[in-house]
Amino acid sequence: MRKLLGVAAVVGLVLAGGSAYAGQNANGSISVSPSIVHAGSSVHIAGSISPEACPTSDSAIPVSTAAFFPPDGFGTATDRDSQGTFDLAYSVPTSTQAGSYQISLRCGGGLVGVTATLLVTAVPVGGVATGAGGTAPPASQPWILLGVGCLGLAGVAFALRRRLAGRAT
Repeated sequence: MRKLLGVAAVVGLVLAGGSAYAGQNANGSISVSPSIVHAGSSVHIAGSISPEACPTSDSAIPVSTAAFFPPDGFGTATDRDSQGTFDLAYSVPTSTQAGSYQISLRCGGGLVGVTATLLVTAVPVGGVATGAGGTAPPASQPWILLGVGCLGLAGVAFALRRRLAGRAT
């Protein structure tokens, strides 16, 4: 019965959202939020590295591709507190291509063995294509002139009709 309750508890935790970390092991953890951004957006990278795995005097360095952390794939070296935790804000370069990026950690010259995934999406261009307002394709000048001319004629006809109706009474 206890074993069944234990399994039910684990399944409940998994269904409720599980761990908040994108990657963790005995040496450390890393998370990136939000996990989906446009190029040019800011992300928060946080985590911890066990003081036993790497002295707290050593910085945590996020690493990925050179496209994500230009020019060499290494992010900003970040100080850790006495428990080994760190956090930093990072602006994804506007030149970063859309795609999935794995972010790992280095400390003391070696990889910690944890990874988080960040999805960079393409930056939308222009307005929403609803076919109205500023999102419609540019109109050609002859159609604009024809429309203005028709409105002008309708205005003249309306004014003449009122004038003629005023004389009849």
